[in-house]
Amino acid sequence: MSQPSMPRYTSIIFFLFLQLFFAAQPCHRTVTYAAGGGLWQLLQNSIGITAMHMQLLSNDRVVIYDRTDFGRSNLSLPDGKCRNDSSELVIKYDCTAHSVEYDVLANRFRPLMVQSDVWCSSGAVVPDGRLIQTGGFNDGERKVRIFSPCNGADCDWEEVGDGLKAKRWYATSHILPDGRQIIIGGRRQFNYEFYPKSSAPNVYSLPFLMETNDRGIENNLYPFVFLNGDGNLFIFANNRAILFDHKTNKVVKTYPAIPGGDPRSYPSTGSAVLLPLKNLQASTIEAEVLVCGGAPKGSFAKVENGTFVQALDTCARIKINDPNPRWVMETMPTARVMGDMTLLPNGNVLIINGAGAGTAGWEKGRDPVLNPVLYRPDDASGSRFELQNPSTIPRMYHSTAILLRDGRVLVGGSNPHIGYEFTGVLFPTELSLEAFSPSYLDPNFDDLRPTIVSSSASEGKNIGYGQKLLVRFKVTSKIVTDMVSVTMVAPAFNTHSFSMNHRLLVLGNEKVTVVGTSIYDIQVMTPPSGDLAPSGHYMLYVVHQEIPSEGLWVKIL
Repeated sequence: MSQPSMPRYTSIIFFLFLQLFFAAQPCHRTVTYAAGGGLWQLLQNSIGITAMHMQLLSNDRVVIYDRTDFGRSNLSLPDGKCRNDSSELVIKYDCTAHSVEYDVLANRFRPLMVQSDVWCSSGAVVPDGRLIQTGGFNDGERKVRIFSPCNGADCDWEEVGDGLKAKRWYATSHILPDGRQIIIGGRRQFNYEFYPKSSAPNVYSLPFLMETNDRGIENNLYPFVFLNGDGNLFIFANNRAILFDHKTNKVVKTYPAIPGGDPRSYPSTGSAVLLPLKNLQASTIEAEVLVCGGAPKGSFAKVENGTFVQALDTCARIKINDPNPRWVMETMPTARVMGDMTLLPNGNVLIINGAGAGTAGWEKGRDPVLNPVLYRPDDASGSRFELQNPSTIPRMYHSTAILLRDGRVLVGGSNPHIGYEFTGVLFPTELSLEAFSPSYLDPNFDDLRPTIVSSSASEGKNIGYGQKLLVRFKVTSKIVTDMVSVTMVAPAFNTHSFSMNHRLLVLGNEKVTVVGTSIYDIQVMTPPSGDLAPSGHYMLYVVHQEIPSEGLWVKIL
């Protein structure tokens, strides 16, 4: 585990100085930001597979999988199980696992069994908590697989035949307000479809995907998709985007290309997030998308000739509901391709993993970027980025990162090879799991950290739309009431540098009431509709001076 750059006692003295300094100021902001740059922890040396896809479920377990055609993994299936698949391209009779369930609270994992190839697929968690995973490669390209969470060891993958009508390899899924998911694109698929199916047509054309396809390179796979507050979908591919009405199959708005025109989608892989949604009771909700990193035009072709071009060091930010939307450019501390962007409970963004040169694809990345970067969207332009402490493990192609309920970020994966390769290669296949703890988890801030005691959504109660929600919490130090808020975060399905279905809603702060010694109630309003918060499970946080509590699972219906 890497250590902070300054000695521990120096950090404490510096923190105390900050407390004294800001307490003397007229502003209530007694803490700026937690200093120290975060900490790394190795959780597992090996889970037997490489974490190419990850999804956190509402029982604090993470479903992880890679692909069946990597060859034999380092984890056996239990009870003598073996997969016998005549259509498999590598090993037709395979007694090893290519999926695991990781128990976050116990720091344990167990093997799961997939029946067909899940390579480069997508997924979403539906309102009842099940993971619906879609597509893949070869015999898995039209398959739908279901994982129903359980607290024991009895649950495993169930496969639903050819549940898709089109081949979905490198497609993006997004949950919709009605509980269905839309599956968009994929290799040579310029269309979309829904799951579950209805009597309506099965596949719908989306010409935008053909328009953004660079011949021989693509640069439009795994499009970045976000549900806007009006129910339309923001769809980004290559270097530009549209606002799309999936109910009428019509483009509502066309956005300009990002200045410079460089691609940001696979294989010139950048990453993107929908920035925190605020003022949720307003008639019009401001929504901003942030796209970071990628590879300059022509990088993929140059890699084929042995030239690894430096990745992009820029981010582009756009207010998608503005009448005249324009991209605003920012510069990151480091260039990055194949990075992952994760929303943190306090509304900041963590940019993590990836390479400094090349592109996504087999053996196509160089110069691992070991330092995460913190992005504070509400700070002034030019002062939003902060370099964090580095990992010691390169996380290249096929790496992942997701937010956990306790505020840590789970990091895994990295396999830029066509099979499992552990020796004689530049970046060996990585089977480990790490956790990155942002600096808000530093014990120095325990007196500022809220602890949720109860809420009107506790004990399995669902919350509705547009309702008052009361959350009781404890803080040992004196609180600054106008610096307390409630946020709710949808857990992500993460693969190939994009966290599908990931969103953060700021429920705000209507009133904070003292109810006892160090005990407070905060009253907020829940989101008014499923367009802002699709039905399902969210992690609810109380945030005090940018220090979040541990999350509480809630379900909105």
